[in-house]
Amino acid sequence: MSDQETHNSHDGITSNNGSKSDDAESYKKGGGNSCAVNSCTNNRRKLQMWKKSMCELHNELHNDCPCLIPYKFHLMPSDELTKLEWIKAINRKTLPKHVYVCSEHFLDGAPTKRNPFPKLKLGYDSKVTPGRRKLARRETAVKKLKLSYENDSGDDNVSDSTGFEALDISVNNDNETYPEATCSFNVAYPETVTKSTQYDETDFLIHDDHPYAEKWSDMQTTSTQTKLLLTEEKGVQSKIEGGTMSANTNIVTDSDALLYTGVTKEVFFTLVELLRADNQFNFQLDIADQLLLVLMRLKLHLIFDDLGRRFGISKSLACKLFNSWMPVLAEQLKGLVVWLPRETIRACIPESFRENYPRTTVIIDCAETFIQRPTNLKSRSETYSNYKSHNTAKYLVGIAPHGHIMFISRAFGGRASDKFIVEKSGFCQYLLPGDEVMADRGFTIDDLLFPLRVKLNIPAFTKCNHNLVMRI
Repeated sequence: MSDQETHNSHDGITSNNGSKSDDAESYKKGGGNSCAVNSCTNNRRKLQMWKKSMCELHNELHNDCPCLIPYKFHLMPSDELTKLEWIKAINRKTLPKHVYVCSEHFLDGAPTKRNPFPKLKLGYDSKVTPGRRKLARRETAVKKLKLSYENDSGDDNVSDSTGFEALDISVNNDNETYPEATCSFNVAYPETVTKSTQYDETDFLIHDDHPYAEKWSDMQTTSTQTKLLLTEEKGVQSKIEGGTMSANTNIVTDSDALLYTGVTKEVFFTLVELLRADNQFNFQLDIADQLLLVLMRLKLHLIFDDLGRRFGISKSLACKLFNSWMPVLAEQLKGLVVWLPRETIRACIPESFRENYPRTTVIIDCAETFIQRPTNLKSRSETYSNYKSHNTAKYLVGIAPHGHIMFISRAFGGRASDKFIVEKSGFCQYLLPGDEVMADRGFTIDDLLFPLRVKLNIPAFTKCNHNLVMRI
């Protein structure tokens, strides 16, 4: 080995080109050869400083102690294919003239035939896939067990313990350890059995240790599977016995009532007693269950298939229940949608409004409900909403600052604008001078509110401005 190669290997650089190494004094200002991988700070200067430091284990310089060098530098090879793999792995836009990579980035600590390019700690997320190794085929324990049985084929009777002893011998002869195999069946081994009758069919039957392992009885096939749903075919109703949802069992606390209906338990059963007096339907379900079904549809937006299974009725009957009770509820509850006096609104206004918008009377917005596409072309065009890309019914809703619904307009076509609905719905007749209306920026109704001396609070129309300022 030449002096140049000796000096390169002494400095921790492996290279076939025999590049010249500088003295340790030349690394005082610069880092010398550095690793080309992103976020890697290994360089020759640190390596020289490590060699000049004392080893705490051997009490001598690292240059003289038998400790292993922390890392070595490997020069990028000149082979084009391998070079391209290195450049792809380093993943840098620009590379130095001489590319060095330290040994910390190689799976084997250095470029090998199995892993010729860097894969570890490359400064970005990369999937490390070690190279494939050649598989050495060997005989498995099962094959050896078969061979042992073939050698003993002359014997008609084979003891059970002998068969397993042969398996143990074959495993012990191989210099590998295998996981312990456990059998989940309760197999009873006779003292002497033949090969063909070594196991009995009854040994593999599942024992009735758990309820789910019970056999399927005739009673289940004849009664459970043939339970009839509550239907209205030919005017006959038949109800499932048990396992269904009902108001008496599911509405126990206020949290249950709020979950399913959106109102408290007291309000729910008060509404049940109110509707019980005006019940004009002959449904077999109790009034409380019928009202629970309707409110669950409104609150949770459940499909009729799901409601039918919950209450033990058919899908068609659930749909008919809902459509029958909606006009009744609308007629009975329309008196609850009232415009509150200004004094009541001021007394119940939240703190957030009291500090910033104390004169706010109502908050308005338009809601849209999907409808079926009309067959009439004129009605189809009037109900088509460009915002929803669907045929909708659109109506105006006004709520007080504390959340009470004070105004609901009649339904308009989805094509109607917000300003048109405000003008034609009769909303403005409830406003008093000095009131403030809060709305979205789509409600350009200044010209409608100004004659009434009502102020409109909407977000400012800020184009290309991320700071949204309220327009007051």
